[in-house]
Amino acid sequence: MREDAVPDRDLQDNAPVGLSTLQKLACLSRLLPSRPAEVWQRLATMADVRAEAYRRRPCTIEPVDWSRATSDLSQFWQVDVDGILREAELELVEQEVLGLMRTMPRDAPFGSFHNGDLRLARLCYALARILRPLAIVETGVCYGVTSAFLLKALRVNGRGVLHSIDLPPLGKNADQFVGRLIPADLRCDWKLHRGSSRVLLPEVLKDLGQIGLFVHDSLHTYKNMLREFETAQKYLGPTAAVVADDIEGNQAFQEWVIKASPQRSVTLHEQAKQSLLAVALFRR
Repeated sequence: MREDAVPDRDLQDNAPVGLSTLQKLACLSRLLPSRPAEVWQRLATMADVRAEAYRRRPCTIEPVDWSRATSDLSQFWQVDVDGILREAELELVEQEVLGLMRTMPRDAPFGSFHNGDLRLARLCYALARILRPLAIVETGVCYGVTSAFLLKALRVNGRGVLHSIDLPPLGKNADQFVGRLIPADLRCDWKLHRGSSRVLLPEVLKDLGQIGLFVHDSLHTYKNMLREFETAQKYLGPTAAVVADDIEGNQAFQEWVIKASPQRSVTLHEQAKQSLLAVALFRR
């Protein structure tokens, strides 16, 4: 299927209104007796979001179009990326995810604007096929669009496990909906770690020792993004990639790229969102 053949409308239609600050605080007060650590993590997140409003330094990286991005990736890895994007298994998982999305209840707890864009998902599939990693770590799951594409790539590769870190937004039965769009037959290669990346990312990476692909799609604040990039970089294998979603709101990715010195980085527009995604490529 062509990269632009299926619009993301199905991924965007279900968009319940999020909780107000007062509603969130009320939920947290009810959680406090049974889950004090989680309440602390959520309060820290709320404070980080508040602080972000005062930074106001958007990303200034100039994006390229999709064809240029795939050409750059093909040249860097010496593979036919467009051929990977035409694989039947990619077409299959895309149709499975879209089909599952159409069965989503209208009162599902997360706004579907949290879903990964299909361009992000396809890029992650291609990178996972190229790198053939034994371990992938992603932060942020929501309904599991990107997770499903990563897991399909691992299945085609015949090896690898996806470790996902996620503390779902507050909402009714929220935990039951995390990863809901991941097809059942792919879940055996998926390990979900429930909690904030601030707490869990260092622990998960230390246990794994080395990863081939890191995907950031959790809290898009400068502080959180930079912390995740710097933490993940320590555990990247000799051939690896870092993918970052929604980088446009701050300069975390571009500052990190300057310090990390990847062999190549590419930034591009998402397909159905007014957002930027980026990838940094490492080959040592």
